[in-house]
Amino acid sequence: MIGRAGADHVTVQVLGLMYPGSDDHEDSDWLVSPITARAGMFSAEVGAGLRIVELRTFRRGLERMDRELAGEAVLESIEHWVALTVTCLPNGALEVTGVLRDEPLRGNRLSFAISGLDQSDIPPMVEALAAIEKAYPIRRP
Repeated sequence: MIGRAGADHVTVQVLGLMYPGSDDHEDSDWLVSPITARAGMFSAEVGAGLRIVELRTFRRGLERMDRELAGEAVLESIEHWVALTVTCLPNGALEVTGVLRDEPLRGNRLSFAISGLDQSDIPPMVEALAAIEKAYPIRRP
């Protein structure tokens, strides 16, 4: 979850591998990962598919932000289900902006921003992403 329960947030839920029996390393990276969001009076549910490597890149960006208290972390799916940017401001506050789509590469878009977060919100995000990577390690030939 990026944000806080009961407030504006985006949640990526991982239900499992999209192609569990695949021997193709490209297919083996895909996760069934629906995304829900709440932003102001808007809410969204998207039946997305994300790749493990996309979540890993986002985790690494969050870890770097946590160490340096600067910079940004980006979660962007290859099929454009989600584009999410978390930026650490000089005062330690986090600025979150994003776009969700209801269909890959096209369809309706929900643009949103989440405020009220700070650097203390980073470690739980990193822990959740690390748990996903542990449960679904990237398989390479």
